[in-house]
Amino acid sequence: MNKIERENILAVEGKDEYNFFDVLLKSLGINNVQIIDIGGKDKFKKTLSVYLQTEGALERIKNIGFVRDAENNETKSVFQSVCSVLSSFKLPLPLELCKAIEQKGKKVSIFIMPNNNDCGMLEDLCLASIHGTDIYTYVECFVNGYENKIEEEKYIAAKAKILAYLSTRVPIVNSIGLAAKQSVWDFTNPCFDDIKKFLRELFE
Repeated sequence: MNKIERENILAVEGKDEYNFFDVLLKSLGINNVQIIDIGGKDKFKKTLSVYLQTEGALERIKNIGFVRDAENNETKSVFQSVCSVLSSFKLPLPLELCKAIEQKGKKVSIFIMPNNNDCGMLEDLCLASIHGTDIYTYVECFVNGYENKIEEEKYIAAKAKILAYLSTRVPIVNSIGLAAKQSVWDFTNPCFDDIKKFLRELFE
């Protein structure tokens, strides 16, 4: 049964994000957060309703964070989209990205990947952690060399680059979340500072 079991909740887009944030939170020493896999941005409201409308759910929650990808949209529009969902559950509405609001005993905050500013997704954030390395140069050459020849509308360069990079790792894994479990991502890299700050301010 999908239910709220802890007072600290982090809602993320999918299984890959679930695994990534599970590792990141533990690396920060934060172990008391229930991560909810929304199942995709289009299911955001539907999945949340399953969790939040169960008996006692809203009373139990004290801190809740939401992480969404910007993809090709402006971060402001994605932020407003998340806020519209929160309003339907009568949750406090943050006034700014990555700045928690606390009302009536509940703290709410929203983070839009990759950095609350640019278009993109979690893949772009992780790629930022290997910028400037030799392997990233090779990955860019490989992916960019074929990008203009690919006509598939659903092709996403950042995902292709991630998979190309992960193919060079041992053991080989095929997702960001599994890569996190294999300690592939260096969470000490400054590119992760904002998301770590978001998590600490909300859950510590």
